[in-house]
Amino acid sequence: MVWIFVLPVIGLIIAILLDKVFPRAQFSGRDILPFFLIIACNLITLNKNLPSFLPYGFLLYFILAIGVSLKAAIINKNISLGKTIRQLWDYLDLCSIFWYFGLLICMVIY
Repeated sequence: MVWIFVLPVIGLIIAILLDKVFPRAQFSGRDILPFFLIIACNLITLNKNLPSFLPYGFLLYFILAIGVSLKAAIINKNISLGKTIRQLWDYLDLCSIFWYFGLLICMVIY
C-alpha cells in the first residue's frame, strides 16, 4: 500500500534531478513519470481487486498509437516524426497523471 504513494514521489524526485543535471536536453524529467505512475496504477488496481490489466492495457494502446503514427509519418513524408512522437509522449505523460489521480480518488471513495 505504501508503494502506491512512494513510487510517484520517487519518479518526481528523479524527474527533478534529470531537469537539474540536463537543463538543455531535448527531453524533460517528466518524460519518465509514466513508468512510475503506470506501476502505481497497477498497485491500486491490485489493492482494490479491480482488473489489473487496465494500466498495462493503456500502455499497450499507447504503443499501438505510436506504431500507427510512425506508419503515417513514413507514408506521408511531410509529417515530422520527432514532433509526432513528442506529442504522443506528452499525451502519455498527461494521461498517466490523470489515470493515477483518478484511481487514487476511486480508491479513497470505495
